[in-house]
Parts: sequence; structure tokens; C-alpha cells
Amino acid sequence: MALSNIKEAELWIDKGDESLKRDEFDKALEYYGRAMDFNNRSSTAFFKRGSVYAQLKDFSKAVTDFNNAIVLNSDFSFAFFKRGSVFLDIRQIENAFKDLSRAIELNPNLSFAYYKRGMCFLHFKDYDSALFDFNKTLELNASYGLAYFQKANVYFAKKDLQQALDNYNRALHYEPDNENALLSRSITLTNLKQYKPAIDGFTSILDKNPKTISAYNYRGMIYIRMKEYKSALKDFNKIIELDPNSFDAYNNMGVSHFSMKEYLKAAEDYSNALGLNPNSAQLYFNRANAFFYMKNHTEALSDYDNALYLDPEMYLAFFGKGNVYLSKEKYQDAIKEFSKAISINNKFFNGYISRGNAFMKIRYFARAQEDFTLAIELKPDSFIGFLNRAIGFKEDKKMDAAARDFGQFLRLSPPNTKTAAQVRRWLKQMKYPVD
Repeated sequence: MALSNIKEAELWIDKGDESLKRDEFDKALEYYGRAMDFNNRSSTAFFKRGSVYAQLKDFSKAVTDFNNAIVLNSDFSFAFFKRGSVFLDIRQIENAFKDLSRAIELNPNLSFAYYKRGMCFLHFKDYDSALFDFNKTLELNASYGLAYFQKANVYFAKKDLQQALDNYNRALHYEPDNENALLSRSITLTNLKQYKPAIDGFTSILDKNPKTISAYNYRGMIYIRMKEYKSALKDFNKIIELDPNSFDAYNNMGVSHFSMKEYLKAAEDYSNALGLNPNSAQLYFNRANAFFYMKNHTEALSDYDNALYLDPEMYLAFFGKGNVYLSKEKYQDAIKEFSKAISINNKFFNGYISRGNAFMKIRYFARAQEDFTLAIELKPDSFIGFLNRAIGFKEDKKMDAAARDFGQFLRLSPPNTKTAAQVRRWLKQMKYPVD
């Protein structure tokens, strides 16, 4: 090829670079194309035009140009890096991993290649390899906030919450306006039960962007945990104002109203949620619980059945039906439903307690004691099992056994409750010593 053609191509590449600095993408594409007209073996021209296509998200053309750049120069590390980055963007993770690894092999100091390969490892859930690559990124570029952010995400996935928090803080040191890091740090603080700083974090996000639905949602959920239900309702109402189709927000409003014992409002909230998401077993279950506490047993049973139609393994729905029958004094029916719940989850503590109580009602004391014993085996540090078994023994006139269990109840339970006082009275009436 004539030297003059090569030089002419370089001039067009320079013109393309200048256009790109001014964000004149169409001109840049034209000028890099003109460079190829003079030198169709210019890997640089293909690389630069591919980079513009990638920036414009025309990924197919970008890959074609990077392919040509690599064919013309098989050691072109940046072309491998750029093509790998495009593959990562279009979720061709295996291809991205191969290209980014090749870029690192050709240029071990290419920090961003380590970062993006780390993202591939994250996709593969190979967290240790991801950490290695993010740490390598930071060795080469210590102020790259996104690498700290992704390290934090790895630690969060590994449930190392303190390390996650430390790295989110480092990410925010370098990128204080990174909303994803702010949000993730606040979620981590929530999981660490540091509710006040978590709320402050979500509030700071909302101060900057009052339409961040996820921040309202997480803050509302913290308010529920803190039993500040009115504040929670404000946040969930704000979500509905921003997104009227958010069935999760209606559900969370229902949880808040239910916790406030406003069962009619809770049922209305769950109905609104079901109008938007009619195939949710959880929503039917939640509304059934609200109907149960309203003593609307017919609607409660119907909704528990709807939940089980959608999720036949929802043992809590069988448990709910059992409680309905128990309250209606249909003890045999209650036992059948509790047994179904236990058959699905044989470690269901409350299932054994409730079935034991149902057996007590029909004076099947031996069966009741079996259930209470199974519950105690599941949770030997729970006073509830000992209390129920003690009452069962007392009703069955087995006073020594009852006294032993009442004593264990008193050792495990809070000392100054009405139940504890009643147990002490029973022991005195039974003429047993009270510890």
C-alpha cells in the first residue's frame, strides 16, 4: 500500500477523533470510514469506529468492527477489551469472559479489563475470583469507586455484611453521588439492624430524587420492623402515588394495617393488591388472615383454599384453616388441617402446638402430649412447649410431670408476666414448691 494512502488514512482518523471530542458521532463514523477507504488494513480505524458504535449502543456493528480490528492485529488488547465489554453489555457472558481474559493476557495492567472480568465472575457466582479481579483493579486504579461497589456486592452475596458496608463506604468516598451505592449501603445497614442510619440513608436518597420508589419501599419496611406503622403507611402511599400498579405497596400497606389490628383496612389493601396480581398465593393467604381476625370465617377459608390452589405446598395456609376450625370448635377438622401442615413441614413448631391443643379439646391427652413433646424437641429453649405440655399433664392428672414442666416454663419464660403468675398459683394449689 502506498505510503500516501496510509498518511491520508491517519489524517481522517485524526478528524474523526476531533469530531468525537465534540460528540459529533455521525461525522466521526464518516471520517473513520473514510480512513478505511484509504487504508482498509487500519486496525485503528476499525477499532475507533467500533468504539463509536458501542457508545451509540449499535452493538452488532461494534462487534463487526472489533472483529476486523482483531483480525488485522491479533495482539490488539484494547480491541479484545472493547469487544468483551460489548459482549458483557449484551449478556454474552462466556464470550465476554474469553475476550477480557485475552485482553489481560496481552496487557496485565489494563485495570478496567479486570473490573469487567470480575463482573463476569459475579454472573458465574464465582465470588472469590470476582474479588481477586476487583482487588486487582484497585491495585492498578486505587480510586475506582465502582470496583469498591462491586466488592461490596460480592461481600453482601457472601453474607459478610460488615465487609460489604466497609466497601460501600469506600465506594461512596470516591463517588458520593452513586445512588446505587447509597441504596445498597442502606440495605446493608438494614440487614445489620442499624435502622436509624439506614433510614437516614434512604431519606438522603429521597432528598436528591423524590421519585426513588425502592427507597420508599425499604424505608417503609424498616418502619414496619420498628413498629412505626403510620410512617410506613406514608411511604407505601407515596409509592402508590408514583406507581398505582404497585401491588407490593398495597400488600405492605396491608401488613401495616394488619399490625395495627385494623383488619378491615388490611383486607381492603390485600384486595387492591389482588386486583393487580390475582395469581399470588401469598396475597390470598394474607387476606385470609385478615378475615380470620375479623371472625369472617367463611371468607377466610375461601382465601386459604385459593392460596392452596395456587401453592399446594403452602403449609401455613393449612395451618390457617386449622385455626379457623379450632375457633369454630370443629376440632377434628382442625386436627386434619394441622396434620396436613405438619406433613409438608415436619419441623413446624406451631403446627405441633396447635394440633396438641386441638387434641386437648377432645381430651386425647396422650396424643396432645406427643405433639407438645415433638414441639419441645424442635425448640428446647422455648417456654411455650413446656407450658402447653404442663397444662396437658395437669388436665390428665399427671401432677409430677406437670410440675416439672411448669418449673421448666418458669426457668425459661420472662418472670413478671400474667402467665408466670398463674403458673406459680397452680404450683401452690398442686402443693409443689415454686422456685
